[in-house]
Amino acid sequence: MPEETVLIQPLPVHRDADGWWSHPDYLSEFDDEITEEQFNDWCARHQVETRVTYMESDVSTDAFNVYMEDGQVDCSVWEIQNPAEPGWFILSIHDAEDGPVCIWGRRVAL
Repeated sequence: MPEETVLIQPLPVHRDADGWWSHPDYLSEFDDEITEEQFNDWCARHQVETRVTYMESDVSTDAFNVYMEDGQVDCSVWEIQNPAEPGWFILSIHDAEDGPVCIWGRRVAL
């Protein structure tokens, strides 16, 4: 019998000193890298849709350039803004190829 998926729930976000945070249940069954197919399957099983916000879009050009050019690992200056639509919660704040990103999740109505 297949194991029942426990749906991911919003949690309070407590960013570390460098500004990073990940929901303990976000992609917890995977290593660091997963395929797009695995990600889409995870979202479907957890009944969430996702969206991404980028530090580059939310901070001054100078602050972003300091992060990208000086080898910074600290994104704590980024004051992440909630999406305008209701129901979104943070899944992860992590570094990506183009700088820090915030992955948001929201329950999908079935």
